[in-house]
Amino acid sequence: MIVKGNFMRIRLVAVPPGGGEADYSLDMECSAVPQAGDYITVMREYKNDPPNEDHIGTEDFIVRRVRWGFTWPDNGKHYHQDGAQPVGEIDAIVVECEMAIGAYSSKAHKRGLSEDAKEHEASC
Repeated sequence: MIVKGNFMRIRLVAVPPGGGEADYSLDMECSAVPQAGDYITVMREYKNDPPNEDHIGTEDFIVRRVRWGFTWPDNGKHYHQDGAQPVGEIDAIVVECEMAIGAYSSKAHKRGLSEDAKEHEASC
């Protein structure tokens, strides 16, 4: 299910700085879809201790694009009476994010970045 109450499920897809193949993805529930240029910070919650001290901190991203996926119930008819036409549904929202450096990025996150990685701008 994509929509649950006031929340929708999106998939964050992490790509290296400058683009390329997806490194990994994270499914998230949120009340709005992040837009191109937005900064995203993810803090992992471990059930026990983090695997090691390299994983203490955040994973930071800059949204590059949003891809919307829909399904449509094609019944083979080209014409429909008003109100009788099939209605499609949203199937997936994929938010492509470039990995970036934030103020609290974990060592493990930084290791996965090239020198081209952008830093989150400090907020006021």
